Amino acid sequence: MDTIVVLNIPAHGHVNPTLPVVRELIRRGEQVIYYDTAEFRTQIEATGATFRAYPAGAISSKDISTALHDGVLVRVSELLLASTEKLLPFVLEEFGRTRPDLIMFDSTALWGRMAATEVALPAVGSITTFVFDERMAGIRARDLLALLGQTLPRVPWLLRRRARLKRRYPRAYPKGQPLFPVRGELNLVFTSRALQPDSTLIDESFTFVGPSIDKATRGTRDLGLPVGRPLIYLSLGTIHVPSSELLRECFEALADIPAHALVSIAERADIRTLDSTPDNVTIRRSVPQLQVLQHCDVFITHGGINSLHEALYYGVPLVLIPLQFEQLLNARVAEDHGAGLVLDGPMRGRPLTASALRDAVQRVLTEPGFRTSARSAQDILRATGGYTAAADAIQAFSR
Repeated sequence: MDTIVVLNIPAHGHVNPTLPVVRELIRRGEQVIYYDTAEFRTQIEATGATFRAYPAGAISSKDISTALHDGVLVRVSELLLASTEKLLPFVLEEFGRTRPDLIMFDSTALWGRMAATEVALPAVGSITTFVFDERMAGIRARDLLALLGQTLPRVPWLLRRRARLKRRYPRAYPKGQPLFPVRGELNLVFTSRALQPDSTLIDESFTFVGPSIDKATRGTRDLGLPVGRPLIYLSLGTIHVPSSELLRECFEALADIPAHALVSIAERADIRTLDSTPDNVTIRRSVPQLQVLQHCDVFITHGGINSLHEALYYGVPLVLIPLQFEQLLNARVAEDHGAGLVLDGPMRGRPLTASALRDAVQRVLTEPGFRTSARSAQDILRATGGYTAAADAIQAFSR
């Protein structure tokens, strides 16, 4: 029996894919110690893992949400470098008390990769996103200019923070470029190779295991939804808080479509300023997404990688409203495969109009090509091994 340590960030999109893997490893007799913030304790302990909390103030889901609020991804890099300065000493001290046999770390958890190198332990990267390199498939010239405009002013700060880490941990700081995704000797990618855009970063250390979906780790609920009508599901994720203006346009669009709409709105969203809800719309603060996707006809989503994969796993076509750059790249993967339509106005500072959303949803509902393409992607994703393939790869690597 090995002792495996998992080091993750406090974000549902990064935690959820690992839970079935952890559950499977424990079923096979491995011991798993999982580090994250207290917000995720209940979910992690439900797998049978031992939960250990990061120290207060090191990193939080609110920190990540704030960094992503205006879609400037470089601020996430700033947060991760700053958090590494706080968390790496903590993790190394923990390893002094309980030395694991193997470390599995999220591809954004730089402190995990550096800790594994510092104490010479086998390292497995958990990559819950598509792997993009400097070519970034689907990027437009205007997107690149916007990204450069966001990044260049922050470069001096990033270089200073990186230099401090290199001085303090010269052996542990990763030598390869780019820094993110942070990679190990084995890298588990939770998508299919067929959907992954071409990337120069991919080598023999990458194993594509597909979506890690186990309904037992996510729960179900009686939703009380009407039957006999198409079901539209709208969720814009847990990181970004949609504005009242955006939600009003969504409700106006949904009111005119002959279908029922289930809308999941993050806890932090203020819905008190909204007008009355259309008769065909049901609002919930949270829903069991896997359960809903088994019954819905169109998913309106921000394009987070988990939401995209979970929809396609159940053959559901998409209308994608990305709110930051990575989500835009994800959304274009779905659109390029014919499984959805992208509305990128809000990410570019332009309002989403009810008419544009209504037209997109009507097209995806009524044109059979979208459903056909989504089901083709479903076949591709279900042919992968998922969490069992991930557990197989980890155990083979450990041996």
